[in-house]
Amino acid sequence: MTDFIRTIDAKGSTSQAKFVNEREAEFWVRARRNRLLAEWACGLTDESSQNYLKVLLDIDFAKAGDHDREDFLLVKIRNDLMGFGVFLPLSEIRDMLERFEEQARREKSEAALAA
Repeated sequence: MTDFIRTIDAKGSTSQAKFVNEREAEFWVRARRNRLLAEWACGLTDESSQNYLKVLLDIDFAKAGDHDREDFLLVKIRNDLMGFGVFLPLSEIRDMLERFEEQARREKSEAALAA
């Protein structure tokens, strides 16, 4: 094998590893965001946060597109809260989702720096 081919193979492996690491980081952020969101929603109701988190994760990872997935998740939470007599606009729930996503990203960054 020539040096040129070895260099291309090494670059390809590096690109693949970077892609995998980015995907894993996004998965972690979404999972952490959903946990925070489930705990927040359950704090407004008498629902068990572990059971509700499982429902949110199933919904989140079952949908195909990012935008559709978030919209469906927000509507699901709003409808669930309405079932408990808690009426919040989608904009407020979306704000919480964005706040929790930012928090999850900060936590991921802090964990990467500590490692």
